[in-house]
Amino acid sequence: MRTLPTLPVCGEPATVRIELCTAGSLDACAYACAPHAHHVTAEVAKVGLSAHPGGMAADVERSCGYVHVFPTGNLADPSHPRWCDRDDCQRRGQHRSPASHLDTNRPETFDVDVCVVQALHPAAEPTVNLSSVGGNAAACLILSLRQTRVLRYRLANLLDAASPARNNGGRW
Repeated sequence: MRTLPTLPVCGEPATVRIELCTAGSLDACAYACAPHAHHVTAEVAKVGLSAHPGGMAADVERSCGYVHVFPTGNLADPSHPRWCDRDDCQRRGQHRSPASHLDTNRPETFDVDVCVVQALHPAAEPTVNLSSVGGNAAACLILSLRQTRVLRYRLANLLDAASPARNNGGRW
């Protein structure tokens, strides 16, 4: 992980958005007023980051000196895994990814969400949590990453075997 240098901060409305990159990865965006934009670019280059200034969208309001660090970039807080939503991890006692809702666009018996979870203990392994709710019932299945990887392949094989081309002449 790299650290950002101290950037000029005047608090005036920003007119320039500067993308900060490392090795082809967009890691952060710095915002500056026109007089400070070249100072920000120069300071960022001193620490080995590439800076790409550009205009700002009309509906975005930032002040000069504001920096947004992307949680999945190389400048992110290393105490969180890249997939963590960074939402009160200490209180929860775990890192947690945003939940993905499995939506088939049709009525289903159970609503299913899936996310990655890892306890805060340094030796803890991440797990994949599948949780479902239907009616008055709720269930949670916790799988290791290895189990999840194998399940992915097993499900792919089952879906291939059940594909419409192999059964019912192309109809479900």
